[in-house]
Parts: sequence; structure tokens; C-alpha cells
Amino acid sequence: MFLPDRLKAIANGIAKVFPECYHSICIYHLEKNLKQRRVRSTIINLFQSAARVYLQSEFDDFISQIVVVDKKTFNYLIEEPPGRRDRSHSPRRRYDMLTTNIVESMNNVLRRARELPLLTMMDFIQEKLQSWFYERRTTAEGIFRELSNWAEATLEEKIKPAFTFRALPIDQLKFNVKEGGMEFIVDLDKRTCDCSEFQLDEIPCEHAIVAIESDSTTWVIPDTIKLEITKPPDAKVMLGKRQKNRHVSGTEFKMEPRCGRCKRYGHNRTNCTNSAVVHPYARKYREKMIDYIQ
Repeated sequence: MFLPDRLKAIANGIAKVFPECYHSICIYHLEKNLKQRRVRSTIINLFQSAARVYLQSEFDDFISQIVVVDKKTFNYLIEEPPGRRDRSHSPRRRYDMLTTNIVESMNNVLRRARELPLLTMMDFIQEKLQSWFYERRTTAEGIFRELSNWAEATLEEKIKPAFTFRALPIDQLKFNVKEGGMEFIVDLDKRTCDCSEFQLDEIPCEHAIVAIESDSTTWVIPDTIKLEITKPPDAKVMLGKRQKNRHVSGTEFKMEPRCGRCKRYGHNRTNCTNSAVVHPYARKYREKMIDYIQ
């Protein structure tokens, strides 16, 4: 799949040189075209949502809103087939590649190098790519997991909301996952989910994570992990009565006590010295009693 902007020359070149490859469109450049046509921000947000969703039903919902609000923009968008623009209609896997941001980043790196002579510019590009590959290779050698740091971070974001769902087994590898009032069928054997995110991104979606966790009896765990005994962390138990209430931070507002006799703040009834009737346990009363006894 090629993902350029809407330049006709690029489209014609792709069709001629790579006839079996699919020609898609960068939604960032399409968004810039909408801004040049002075399209309202609400319509642009609807377009972005329609291009990024995984289900065609959700895509139809966003497009129908665009039709109601701005028919002219809708006619402009349908000049290109939805499969070249939207993830839900794409005949090939786009993963999360919806824009040409990597190319724009490279253009920014080469902004000054393009003013150099051709051979000097090629040397600069070679050195830049060489340093990048070396840095990434060094980072990869220090990773001892099956997944990259990016994939690990992506899964961690999905794990948090995933365990609010319920997974009901259909068979050994198929589950019915309930999310609020919606239901999704997850097939771990085919690696598919009704939300389409699992099969399009090839990374487990939130529904697949719940299904995988509930299918933990089939996990293949190495013996080195099985035999490892995890002990609780060493902790020093403090003497005395344990505090039940949490510590109040210095930035929090502390409510000042109010006296029930004089209705002033900063003290209570016991140590009030402003009332005409002195409480028998007040400090002022105790001082008078000591002076009388002496």
C-alpha cells in the first residue's frame, strides 16, 4: 500500500509501476484541503472520526452527520472512494498508518541539507540514517521481551479499561465479551473481534485482552517461571496504633474549628475565653482556681 497525498502524478506513477499495490490517501493532507476550503472545525472533527473508526457502522454514523450539516463538503469527500481514505473500508491493512507524518518528519530533518550539493546531501542522509539505525539497534539489544517498548505501552493503555468488561466462554477459544450494553465475539484462534480492531491492527483489543485473561488455563508457562517463588516484599512494621485516616497534604484546605459558645473560629468551647460564662474545663477557669487555692 502507498500512502501519498492527492497529487495526480503520484497516483498515475503508482498505477503504472506498481499495478498490484493499493493507493491510499493521507488524511492529514485531506484535512488541510478542508481547512483551505474554509470548512468548519466541527465538520473536520467528524471527518477525522469517520476516517479513524474501525467499524463501517460507526463510519456511516459520522458521514450521515456530515451530510446533514454540510452537503457540499460531503460531495467533496466522496470524490474519492472510502477505501482509499477510511480505515473501516480499506481493502488492505493500514494498521495505524493514516498519515504521511514520517515523510513530513524526514522533510524537516533534510530542510537545510537540501541546499547542499547533491553528493554532500546524500552523505548527510547516509550518516543520519546510520546513526538512527545504530541507536535503535542498541536499544533493541537491551530489550529481552517478545514485544517492543511501543507495543508494551499500547497494551498497557488497553489493559486498564479492559477488566471492566465480562467475558463469557462460547468454546475453548471463542468468547462473548460484554461491554456495557454491547456484545463482541472474540475468536482467539482466528484473532478476530467484532470491533475489527484486533484483526486490523494485529494487536489485541480490549475485548481480546479480557478473553485472553479468562483463557489463562491454556497458557504455556516455562518451567523456570513455574518454579520461581515470589515472596512478599520486606517491610518494617511500625510500633504503636495504626493511623486510620490518611495524612492531609499541605496543599489541602484544613477546616478551622469553630467555638459553639462565641461562634468564633480558631478554638472550641473548652478553651473559649470570649464568653461571659466560662466552661469549667477551660484554661481561664483552671488558672483562676489555681490562684484561689494558692
